[in-house]
Amino acid sequence: MPLGPSNYGFDITLIDETTIAITDGKSGPISGLGIYQVNTSDYALIHVISFNLPTFSYVSVFLDKIYYTGDKDHSVVCCDKNGSRVWTFQDELILNEPRGIAVDNNVFYLEIQMASNPSICGICSLRQITKVCKYWCPGCEEGICDECKEHHKLLKATRSHEPIPISNYKSLPSFITGIQQSCVYHNEQYQQYCAEHALPICFKCINDHRKCNVTTLEKVTNDFKTSEQFLDLESRLEDLLQNIGRIKKDRNSNMTNIEEMKMRLGKEIRQKRVEINKHLDNLEKQLIKDLEEKECQSKDSIQKVLSSVTEKETMVTQCHTNFQSIKQYASDLQTFLGIKEIEVVVYENEQFLQSLIEAKSLEHIDLEWKVDPVFETIPNSLKNLGSIEMRTKTSSLEFISSKNKQAQIQVVVTKKTNINDVKLILQKEITTNGQYIKGCCMSKEGDFLFTDHFVQNSLITIASDNKLKHKMPLGPSFGFDITLIDETTVAITDGKSGQNFGIDIIDIKNQRKIKFIKLPGRTWGITRDHNSLFVCVQELGIYQVHTSGYASTHVISFNFTTFSYVSVFLDKIYYTNNKDHSVVCCDKNGSRVWTFQDELILNEPRGIAVDKNGNVYVVGFRSSNVIIISSDGKHHTQILTRDDGLSFPSAIFLDTENRKLLVANTMNSAFFYNIS
Repeated sequence: MPLGPSNYGFDITLIDETTIAITDGKSGPISGLGIYQVNTSDYALIHVISFNLPTFSYVSVFLDKIYYTGDKDHSVVCCDKNGSRVWTFQDELILNEPRGIAVDNNVFYLEIQMASNPSICGICSLRQITKVCKYWCPGCEEGICDECKEHHKLLKATRSHEPIPISNYKSLPSFITGIQQSCVYHNEQYQQYCAEHALPICFKCINDHRKCNVTTLEKVTNDFKTSEQFLDLESRLEDLLQNIGRIKKDRNSNMTNIEEMKMRLGKEIRQKRVEINKHLDNLEKQLIKDLEEKECQSKDSIQKVLSSVTEKETMVTQCHTNFQSIKQYASDLQTFLGIKEIEVVVYENEQFLQSLIEAKSLEHIDLEWKVDPVFETIPNSLKNLGSIEMRTKTSSLEFISSKNKQAQIQVVVTKKTNINDVKLILQKEITTNGQYIKGCCMSKEGDFLFTDHFVQNSLITIASDNKLKHKMPLGPSFGFDITLIDETTVAITDGKSGQNFGIDIIDIKNQRKIKFIKLPGRTWGITRDHNSLFVCVQELGIYQVHTSGYASTHVISFNFTTFSYVSVFLDKIYYTNNKDHSVVCCDKNGSRVWTFQDELILNEPRGIAVDKNGNVYVVGFRSSNVIIISSDGKHHTQILTRDDGLSFPSAIFLDTENRKLLVANTMNSAFFYNIS
């Protein structure tokens, strides 16, 4: 019989012939300490003895005495029911880590391990003082008040700890706050991690894991929130929510279409009805009834899918909320150990969505009227006008997926890519047909998109077979840089256009402009990050444009020159300045993190992109090269030069999911690489 998740099932005792009591052991944080008495008649709770009992303590009662074990100091204690000790037995050689429990009359006694109460200062409680805590220390696993926090910062043993506001701690899910940072067997701090058993261990546990793959806990938890595993899980959660939203939108649209089909088919039926004899009135009623029944059946089948998806959406939304809370407030250890539960939920919901397709629950339902051929020739001899049928067709709905994910990710340590290990394998050379290429990207269908700035003012689309597919005029915009918004939409800046300043939103499927977003200056480099566009505006700085309502916000003030490009990764913004030959990394408040500047290595930097490890790929226009700058800005390596065919390149596009790189020269040619 499963007891989880609120009870881990530790000790057990009989209450009567059919009833037992089970303690929860090391379930999530609880308040109080010592031995409690619980009456079996009404389950009223009384605090009997106050004492700091360790883990794995047991209790027994006989007459007016209470006996309990302490496995930490290997002791057995006898005391009266006021807590006064009668005797203590302690001999580690004879009795090592004693344990045990029993029942007396109509009362059972439960000992509660002292655990940090998230509402009470743990340090003050040891001094018999009750103070409301304002902070939680993950390192100490207890709450602290304002006064104790000041001492906490000064003590050598705790000055490295980083307390968080208690409200942030309480926002963490229980399976995270329930994770202990010390060994339950030896009461020692976890220092090691066993990869084979996927368990944190202390130094005393090492004897049981001699043959295992053991590494330091710091190594596996350090920077875990920026690891590929963590970021992948965050992406999968967001994908799940978006996919559920797409399904709901698709199913509701199908229901609307069915209603429209019903109206259209009903009209056709009535028009046909006018052409024939009045005796068809009854047949018409039967057919309309059939139509309505099929409509109900169609809607019912769709509604079932919507109901199940809505239920999953609630679960995934809660999981996503928990994940964001973990991301912001949980310690690295809590994040690393607790993330597996979210992975299970994500995996189950991914499988659920996949099962909808496999069960053909997402197939599109249409209604159509099949006219009886006899009715066309001999109206008076017909017994019915036809039938209403539900016709399904394969759904065009595609789930969003950041990459082809494995069913389960079992990565323990994520190794960041060394920039010197990056190797490029040329896949093809592309003829762009451009005279002044300044921007490039790839569509989801594999087409190559290039902006031919100033001279031809056009968007050039080259198919995967290297043939010209489209050439769309962009005037009056000059068409400078380009970025994908979704599968069918791109955003293009105007560059040195002399008229309106802003961004064109282009439907690449239908080759038409669908919106113009006006900005206060000439726009140059542009990139997309989640649901926002970031664009360089000449002499003003970087603006953020939300893709939902296209509202713009001034993010960073900076005197940008012409031909500046921008990229975004996590909480950092990267941009190029061809005037002083620099590449800048800053936070989203504009504070510089690092600057790379070496005119001999990188002359007039233009296009810029960032990989999943924070390494920065930059095109040098005058130096005709591509270099990679390490995530800390301290190291660089050159990966492409003139010898590879580069000649005054400006544009670069990096597909981080599929590890593809596209680099475009100013005139005629571009190069497409695999990254190994």
